[in-house]
Amino acid sequence: MVRSMLARTLSPEQNPSPQRGDAMTPLTATDILAELRALLGELGRHGGLQSSSVYDTAQVMRLAPPEEGVDAAVQWLLGQQHEDGGWDNPKVPQARDTPTLAAVLALHVHGKDERARRAVERGLEFLRRQRPFWAWTQPPDDLLVGVELTLPRLLEDAVALGLEVPVDQYAALCEMGRRRREKLLRMKHYPGTPPVHSWEGWGTEPDPALIDASGGVGLSPAATAAWLHAARGRPELEQACSSARRYLKNAEVGSDAGIPGVVPPSWPINWMEQEWGLLALMCAGLLNHPELADVVNSHLDKLSAAFTPRGIGFTDYFMPDADCTAVTLALLITAGRPADIGLLDQYAREEHFITYPGESNPSLTTTAHAVMALNIAGRDTSRWVDALLRKRDEDNLWRRDKWQTSWLYTTTHVMFAIAQPTAMRSSIETLLRNQREDGGWGAGNQATSVETAFAVLVLHWLRDKGVEQEAIHGALQRAQRYLQRNYDPRPSTPEREPLWISKALYCPYRMDRAFELSAMLALALSAR
Repeated sequence: MVRSMLARTLSPEQNPSPQRGDAMTPLTATDILAELRALLGELGRHGGLQSSSVYDTAQVMRLAPPEEGVDAAVQWLLGQQHEDGGWDNPKVPQARDTPTLAAVLALHVHGKDERARRAVERGLEFLRRQRPFWAWTQPPDDLLVGVELTLPRLLEDAVALGLEVPVDQYAALCEMGRRRREKLLRMKHYPGTPPVHSWEGWGTEPDPALIDASGGVGLSPAATAAWLHAARGRPELEQACSSARRYLKNAEVGSDAGIPGVVPPSWPINWMEQEWGLLALMCAGLLNHPELADVVNSHLDKLSAAFTPRGIGFTDYFMPDADCTAVTLALLITAGRPADIGLLDQYAREEHFITYPGESNPSLTTTAHAVMALNIAGRDTSRWVDALLRKRDEDNLWRRDKWQTSWLYTTTHVMFAIAQPTAMRSSIETLLRNQREDGGWGAGNQATSVETAFAVLVLHWLRDKGVEQEAIHGALQRAQRYLQRNYDPRPSTPEREPLWISKALYCPYRMDRAFELSAMLALALSAR
């Protein structure tokens, strides 16, 4: 089981000084290039590497516990609770209710001591303090995937167990979920589709036809666990149940914990890891770097072969989507390979691109990636660029997206798509003003390396276009010092924040690492 991306950074003992200080020799372009080559060689292995999901782990513990037992998973879950009583990233308050309630339910069922009992009490207290975050009339664009289905179902389970949960504060969400559930129950469903990914929020009948080629349900440990729970006592489903249990065991390999029952939010994500790993290179102008050609071309060969008439998804077992399709098309065209840009037409709408058919709200970054690909192909994108410009917040940034919590990711990828510096001059100025004293950027109380990398890549690209030369040059110098100072040779650590959105927040370690190393290499090469 691979727990590290780079063979030469397996442990702090083998690789001393995980944090670099100002007095240490900075990494050279040669050093960074070697790290990047090793990372690229790992992309997609073992289905991708992600942070473990509190929500999915809690659901697996409660609904389909591993045969090894849940004691180790209980201890892991207890260790993830924050001082305020909630679970998951405190930077994203509205994303915390679902994992917190799932953890409360799992610990209520499996906790055996006073520590677990107190954790349940603190979790319920935390949920009661969350009321202000649910006082909306229109759902925000950055809600967790399927939360209108999963959170109401958790609330129902909590009430059935006699837990005092503040059901009334979620009234708007529950009504949204009721309408969604009624619609889903009238539809015919197919494996590897978005509704099945959230099956645990609406499903009741364990249809074996929903088991996909991965062995699971909807590429989701939580959905698979719920399906197994519903299939209990059904001997005619034993073959499908065996497949689902193998899926859950295999999914453990995709998390960073190495503990039975501790799983990522979805698995596998092999194509996505490859797509976004190479996207980082493309944003840095490094996709065609000669010293990366062999590893890059190996991935491009695989992605090209995986294309279908509807495009490509995050893995072979899930339906294609506009985001993965757009990113892969952009990569192929930039690399000079054949690619049918017309595949994006099926996802195009008047002012945005849908990610999946039937989605409740569009994604800014899906639209941005589609526009990027169309720009590279020489297509007219003016109507979508105009729409993206209208989506700016009052501070001239793009803040909310359904796939990422950091405004730095959303803003910089939209800026790459607009590709008209004069049209977003105020946004560039705001981005520069948001650089912190330490040289980094971050959406929370402190800078992070990956968010700094997002900013560096777009500013480096703008500098090459001759925009705000002096101001951008100084910002990049400070950012380079920040990235060197905070470089950590361990690719996956608990300190890495989960910023990406699925049914829970997660950190795709290799993808984030690719952005960081690409930014560092671009800066090191330009300083030569």
